[in-house]
Amino acid sequence: MNKQLYIFDCLGGKLRASDGNFMTIGSGEKNTFRIKMKAENGGSFAKRDDVCRFFPHGHISGYSLNGVQMKADVIIRPDKMYLFVLECGCFICWYGTDSTRPDFSQYAPDVWFLYNPAQEEWYGPYALHDLPQVAPELNDDVLATFQGLEHCAFYLRDIVQVAEFAQDAMPLLTEERDIAPAGNQELRCPNCWELFTPGQMMSIASHPDLLGDPKLGETAMLRFIPEFCNASGLPLDSRGISCSEYACPHCHRKLPPFFTETKQHIISLVGVPAAGKSYYLTALVRELETLFPREFGMPFRDADPVTNEPLNEMRMRLFTAQTPQEAYIAKTHMHGRLYQKVWKEGLYVNMPRPFIYNLNKDSDTHSIVLYDNAGEDFQPGANDMLTPGSQHLSVASAILFLFDPTANPGFRQLLQESTDPQLRNNLYRPGRQAMLLAESEMRLRTRLNLPPSEKLDVPMAIIIGKCDTWSHLLGPEPLLPAIRNGMFMPEHININSVRLRQFIFNIAPHICTNAEAISSNVRYFAASALGESPVEFRDDRSGTILIGPASGSVHPIRVAEPVLWALHHVSPSLIPSSHN
Repeated sequence: MNKQLYIFDCLGGKLRASDGNFMTIGSGEKNTFRIKMKAENGGSFAKRDDVCRFFPHGHISGYSLNGVQMKADVIIRPDKMYLFVLECGCFICWYGTDSTRPDFSQYAPDVWFLYNPAQEEWYGPYALHDLPQVAPELNDDVLATFQGLEHCAFYLRDIVQVAEFAQDAMPLLTEERDIAPAGNQELRCPNCWELFTPGQMMSIASHPDLLGDPKLGETAMLRFIPEFCNASGLPLDSRGISCSEYACPHCHRKLPPFFTETKQHIISLVGVPAAGKSYYLTALVRELETLFPREFGMPFRDADPVTNEPLNEMRMRLFTAQTPQEAYIAKTHMHGRLYQKVWKEGLYVNMPRPFIYNLNKDSDTHSIVLYDNAGEDFQPGANDMLTPGSQHLSVASAILFLFDPTANPGFRQLLQESTDPQLRNNLYRPGRQAMLLAESEMRLRTRLNLPPSEKLDVPMAIIIGKCDTWSHLLGPEPLLPAIRNGMFMPEHININSVRLRQFIFNIAPHICTNAEAISSNVRYFAASALGESPVEFRDDRSGTILIGPASGSVHPIRVAEPVLWALHHVSPSLIPSSHN
């Protein structure tokens, strides 16, 4: 097994590892081992055959190695501890295999102890900055060690210089911590929706010997809290292999690449069974992928093609099908491909799989997280713990409610002359859409501890779907465009919303009142995922009559407008608009 060089910085309390053949050490950013010390570059390690050799750089007058003053280069032999004091830096060097290395995780250099060999006495504990005040009262051969470092010690006379440097440099070091990426910034897992900080993220092991995770089972790679990194800053697993994937500390599910560097926006899509959520979501992603580059010059891309594969497969099927059967998207089931088993609050539960896409604006990356929930997740009386799929509503940046007019008695009455087969389907159940909104409100208020007198300020879009079937009821005047000359037009959205609200209020007023009881920021939209009525066809396998898209006739209408409006609210500078 390859040997690695490990450096533990006693001032920074951090461990770094490198298996390269040439490595430098110093305070400068370009060093393999960047540690706290005076010199920007203090020396280098060269690996050859079974040993390493340390070379102090020319401007270094000397250094202490295991208490001996040195000027020349020195051999670093395998499986031995080397304690360096160099240019007011204090670090431990160890070279060997992972199976024999010391347990650096037990080292706590913020707690120091002194040992007087002449009197066989121990003193302490001390903080590092206390040692310069203690040193004048003790002999020159007193040893200094810290908690966790067993059977090894520095000379106090050498550590005094390190302590004085650390004390003088404290304002600078504090400033560096302040301007570094926030380690306590709260992140939300898109799989289980729990919060954690970047420092709590787990790494996913790479070595094949580390197959098996206590929460995900025998077929998943082990998740672990990283202790060691290579020269590139990538964590190393217990077999010394670098790891580039990370996982949530709560559910152990894999997180998207560069998760800590993106601004996450969860957009929740809600609707009753057979409302057309899967078709809408599929058409939405296709439209956003085209619209953002064309209208705003911004790429909209897969954040993780593997995770997004089920939705991407639906897109391919819907937009490349030759027959209605090929284009047909089956109803979302809570045990299907669009769901996954997630460890949550001590149980394995079915949760909707997140579909994550990145939107780039200059140097910022925003991740858009979408879910295709089964309508049963929102049914009244469902056990919220056993079927927690609706819980993303309480953490959403925006909520989209897809209203199915073909399942509403008022719309059905007005559309009696329509030949759309959806108006004859057997899934029609009066009142269930208003019931779903009422259930959503109850769950939101319960999880957020929101009293009945208060409303959310989360943007909520009421999407009146399948508008190709009913848009003629609005009259001859078309709705205003949401985009004009590369600018999003929120004033047009507001005008359209007033018109659509009045329209739907006259037919189904309970939809408006229930929605506006949830949020103080509601807008109304018209959209169609398919662009024209679907057709009936006979399924070759079951022989049953199904309803699906007419092949080659999928032309989505206004499906992206609710998301543009929601993103404009949650991040006003993200999309160029007439209000910027």
